[in-house]
Amino acid sequence: MKIKHVETMTLDIPFYADHVTRAMQRANTHNERVHLCRIETDNDIVGYGDGGVSDAARLIGQNPFVIMNDDSIGFGAQLAVLDIAGKAVGAPVHALLGDKVRDRCPISWWDIDMPPEDWVAEAEESLKRGYTTFKMKARPWFDIIEQIETVGKVVPLDYKFDVDFNGFLLTQAKAEIILQQLDPHPNIGMYESPFYLQQDLTGAKILRERISKPIVEHFRDEVLHAHCSDGFVIGGGVNQVRRDATLAGAFNKPFWLQLVGTGITTAFAVHLGSVLSHAQLPYITCFELWEHNLLKDGLPVIDGFIDVPDAPGLGVEVDEAAIEQYKVDPNTPTPTALYRQKKRILRISWPGAGDKSRIWEFTDESIYQQAFYQGNLPGFERGVNLEVIEDDNSAGFQSQHEKLVACGL
Repeated sequence: MKIKHVETMTLDIPFYADHVTRAMQRANTHNERVHLCRIETDNDIVGYGDGGVSDAARLIGQNPFVIMNDDSIGFGAQLAVLDIAGKAVGAPVHALLGDKVRDRCPISWWDIDMPPEDWVAEAEESLKRGYTTFKMKARPWFDIIEQIETVGKVVPLDYKFDVDFNGFLLTQAKAEIILQQLDPHPNIGMYESPFYLQQDLTGAKILRERISKPIVEHFRDEVLHAHCSDGFVIGGGVNQVRRDATLAGAFNKPFWLQLVGTGITTAFAVHLGSVLSHAQLPYITCFELWEHNLLKDGLPVIDGFIDVPDAPGLGVEVDEAAIEQYKVDPNTPTPTALYRQKKRILRISWPGAGDKSRIWEFTDESIYQQAFYQGNLPGFERGVNLEVIEDDNSAGFQSQHEKLVACGL
């Protein structure tokens, strides 16, 4: 069996709801664009994978079994050849990766930062779809205490919030102040990267001693050996994941797999997670964000878990009609790119003395994001809020926008 054809496709899949589109297009994160790899062999077996291909020509004539563990071929290509290899021998992908230790894998709902009412809508939607965990992006331009308290009113007590700060708390001292306020909330599950632990291992150890809920960090050898994290986030190709998963297991540290993509990537994540002993925390794939997951039958979430497929290959049927529906020319700008070309003012405010508010205005999230990371704006103030003011073609808007641009804001 040899590879005879490699095709890469570009898709734009809209987000499933207007409030998700607003938040994702404003933020600096992934967008509607999905890259897909389709590989076909000389015996007419087809495999699909989300993601890139490092060198399509290099794959032609290769035996999928020889290259399926080679991370350098690209994530999309690796998923596709694993899918093919499993189909060729009538075995599920997890049987090619190791001994299955669980029949179902935990999965988490994921969201970028949003106003509290939008997070409420997301939590309610996640419950309808069978989720029991919600990974939230905490940002210093929203009041995370208010957000947690608001969303906590619409979920059951056993529903968990895993709060990802992406380092925005900056220091052990600031992290301790905020996390001790969040700790008592019954829905808080874990904290991710309150500050980047590898930058202050001593501070990370102190924080670990003073906070009751678990702290997780993206996998790093130095954090592992410093014993300052309760668990990890692990992602990458098959070999990289297995290497990091083995080390985490040796230190008895649970982790979640973070492999972002459509239903194809999600199917792969549960195959891979099913053979890794410490892949015990809810996985992040973000496949719930798009209006279609590119699978015919989907991957039902039941009580926060997805059953591990036992059919050959990835064990899912790709919806080729959906692929055709969303396919675009690679040079076509995404809806997010078009949105970000327009003018807007992003106003961050929080209560000041008396009835006054402190107000800072910017023209793009990337600017105030760096201001907070650099410590040039107070982080995680109570009552802080972000308002997005779109261009209304008024003279007042144009004048204020020009002033901000002139100031580098």
